[in-house]
Amino acid sequence: MISFNHFLREKGVSNELRSLLYHISRSVKYINFSLRAGNTGKNQSQNASGEDQLKLDVMADSIIMDELKKSELAALVISEEQDKALNFPAPRGTFSVSYDPLDGSSLVDANLAIGSIFGIWEGDQLMGTTGRKKMIASCYAVYGPRVIFVIAVKGKGAHQFELNDVGEFILVEETLHIEPDSKYFSPGNLRATAGNEKYLALVQSWIAEKRTLRYSGGMVPDIHHILSKSEGIFSYPRDQKHEHGKLRLLFECAPFSLVAEEAGGTSLDQEGTPVLDIEITDPHQRTPIFIGSKNDVEKSIATLQ
Repeated sequence: MISFNHFLREKGVSNELRSLLYHISRSVKYINFSLRAGNTGKNQSQNASGEDQLKLDVMADSIIMDELKKSELAALVISEEQDKALNFPAPRGTFSVSYDPLDGSSLVDANLAIGSIFGIWEGDQLMGTTGRKKMIASCYAVYGPRVIFVIAVKGKGAHQFELNDVGEFILVEETLHIEPDSKYFSPGNLRATAGNEKYLALVQSWIAEKRTLRYSGGMVPDIHHILSKSEGIFSYPRDQKHEHGKLRLLFECAPFSLVAEEAGGTSLDQEGTPVLDIEITDPHQRTPIFIGSKNDVEKSIATLQ
């Protein structure tokens, strides 16, 4: 059995980055323990985007924040649940971390898989830069029948680990890969088809091609399905209510885009710009996203033009 720390050391990942990923993995384990016995009720509060928070959202955010402080490596921390970026002393190194502590938490009461998403960036400034320039790693966790932890380090690929019975993340898939063509589709924001005939035509074309629908309503499990099956496309376009898109660049789209590219896939916004090339102008910036199998993503964007 190969632990993620040993595997990343063999891959030549720096001590500082491995240590930061270790603290993130600890937060994932603590969140999983809390989910198994947690309260799924509402917290009578809202996050920075005006969405109702569950007690689990607040709990997960607190766990991750505490671990990032303990790491002494995260100089800038941006959470989807917080209004503003937070600065911490980081005597051991200088990284920025953006994260969604509990993506898909509205699915908890239905007992569907949910997850956590993390982006790791060089330096302590993110405004005005792009994922291509500054993101050096990303990772996500899936809390389901098994607890999965996927890590992508820029230039080194994407790798899958699983939490075993003694609380260690063990390598189960050394190289995740996304084929250029696919038979799976995950059409997010289907209500956008009411006002966008081209998106309606795109979805109908997937159905006419007899593709297999895989959509849970959670970004983490739906994109993880693409990686686990080595093919697929996840789409989430803008609509009249969300003219800039609904999903967040720093907390969801950029981290997943790095994973997709490291696995051989791609990720584009609705105009065809790679998500990793979108300039960051606001911590809670949103973007449309089409991500997964390269040929399918590119054909989809061409259909929408």
